[in-house]
Amino acid sequence: MPRRVALPNMPIVVPRPRLRWSALVAVGLLLALLLHGVARSQPAVVLADAQGVAVTQGVELLVEEAGTALTREQVMDPAFASRWQSHAQQRINLPRETRPIWVRFDLKNRTPRDDWLLGVDWPMLRSVALHQYDPQAQRWLASRHAELGRGVDGNVSRGPSFAFALEAPVGRPVTLLLRVVPISSPMVPITIRDAASWGAERYDRGVLAGVLFGILGVMLLYNASLLLFTGDRSYAWYTAYLVTVIAYELVTTGYGPLYVWGTNDWMNTYGYGVSASLCFLFASLFFRQFLDLKHCGLPHLLHMNSAFIAFWIMALAWSLRPSAHFYGAAALVGALSGFVAIYSSVRLMWRGNVSARYFTLAWSALVVGTFAMLLSVMGITQGNLLADYGQHIGFAVETVLLSVALADRIRRERHAREQARQETLRLTRHLQAEREQKIVAQADALAAQREANEALEQRVQARTAELERANEELGQLSITDALTQLHNRRYFDEVLAREMESSARTGEPLALLLVDIDHFKQINDRCGHLAGDEGLKLVAQALRATAARTSDLVARYGGEEFALVLPGTDAAQALDLAERARRAVESVAYVNRGERIALRVSVGVIARVAAPDDKAADFIAQADAALYRAKSAGRNRVELSGAQPVSSATQ
Repeated sequence: MPRRVALPNMPIVVPRPRLRWSALVAVGLLLALLLHGVARSQPAVVLADAQGVAVTQGVELLVEEAGTALTREQVMDPAFASRWQSHAQQRINLPRETRPIWVRFDLKNRTPRDDWLLGVDWPMLRSVALHQYDPQAQRWLASRHAELGRGVDGNVSRGPSFAFALEAPVGRPVTLLLRVVPISSPMVPITIRDAASWGAERYDRGVLAGVLFGILGVMLLYNASLLLFTGDRSYAWYTAYLVTVIAYELVTTGYGPLYVWGTNDWMNTYGYGVSASLCFLFASLFFRQFLDLKHCGLPHLLHMNSAFIAFWIMALAWSLRPSAHFYGAAALVGALSGFVAIYSSVRLMWRGNVSARYFTLAWSALVVGTFAMLLSVMGITQGNLLADYGQHIGFAVETVLLSVALADRIRRERHAREQARQETLRLTRHLQAEREQKIVAQADALAAQREANEALEQRVQARTAELERANEELGQLSITDALTQLHNRRYFDEVLAREMESSARTGEPLALLLVDIDHFKQINDRCGHLAGDEGLKLVAQALRATAARTSDLVARYGGEEFALVLPGTDAAQALDLAERARRAVESVAYVNRGERIALRVSVGVIARVAAPDDKAADFIAQADAALYRAKSAGRNRVELSGAQPVSSATQ
């Protein structure tokens, strides 16, 4: 019965009875060893002390062809010698390769220890198989196999990294052969350490990972609570971003398949691409909302943000059919979006946006941490625990700083509301005191009138006239806007109703103009409310100078809106006056703190004879519809109710 002996190239049948077959086998083995030695000229990895070694030299790589599944005997066959390529870099990093990779190197153990472990500290590998071959004894020593989420078939401690027990005889070289099946572009950082130091490092990494996940979890609960209580959209996007960051961290640290979803093939295959795409997508949406890019005054920042959002939506669909091109494009656009976010926040910071300061610090921490991790993983810098966890630390610092930024924004908004409330209370008390003083004065006058005799009748009459003038002034104050000194909304309603009745009775046309300041909120946000109040005064002066007839009424309608009631004015005259008012406002030279502030208005016009059954609300609604058309058509325009656009100006 022939006996089969496993060799690195092929099984050889050795019949026992015949010596010549044994000689032929020996010659064949010798030739195989010679060929193997010719093909292998790489220096061996040497274990010379108890601290172990990082495998950075003497490494050869072989990439499997698509659709093939090579065995260890096949790749060690001399026929495959030409396909092995030396790898001269510090770390094995193949950014555009997703096929299985064979890694080969020689190991010499010059220490008396026999508890060495080989670790592959990169969790985004679908499986790793380790084969050990003794070239002197011409036999395979051991094989180990590990899959993502399933652990290692051997007596090795549980952890997110791939770790294998080695058989490394003292003083004898051993060939180590690994077959790595990546999920994304493969990185294979290989280290060999004794069991004690490996366990100590795993403990340190586990503690650090626990702290980082604890920070992320606390930030998620904190911001989710604020979202529940405030309903602010910024918290909604930030909470979604934190969820995707935690999912991304579970994937990239290996703790997801280890403790959360285990052997779920969908998560292990698509989790990295999906979580990374969602992470960048929600970060872009949060950035857009948090820094208010729509109203920041820099349109190109909004356009770049929209482009990134569109890309990450497409990348999310693309991640369900990942390829080397996907990972390359995602990495490139991800790096670009990080630097564009910093550029945008710095631009906004210089324009006085307080929230942009926090965002710049937070995003810079993430970019620096990610860059440090990539330098360490790629072997460009000397790796250590903090460098390897640089991106994870960056995420933790970023989430804390952004949470502080959101809390600070709430504090600033609350402070502004409290100041407004205090100011309103102060004004109310002041008016109440004046009213009480007038009441007391009236009571004193009446008491003096009752106690006065005929000799003081003249003085009583003079005092009565004085009180009447005071009442008249008080009445005038009740129909006057305190800021612009125009008539207020109450007086406008009375005049409009009266003029509509007169128009319906006499048949004379009546015109109503509604004027709204364009982008007034941006003036308040950028320059402050005091500057906005000054702008309201300037617009009021321009409108009052334009409508100069004694019969014309210029009133503050509310906020940044004004209304003009023009009796006896037809449509052509109303449009002419509206255009003159628009140009008058546009020509106002308003300079605040050395900065020219442009004032523009949109005007809605209605001019016709009022019908007897017309209501003031209908008249106002038609003018307001024309104003809305002016706003929708680009602002800084005049629109006539029920007509085509009649004037426009570049915003």
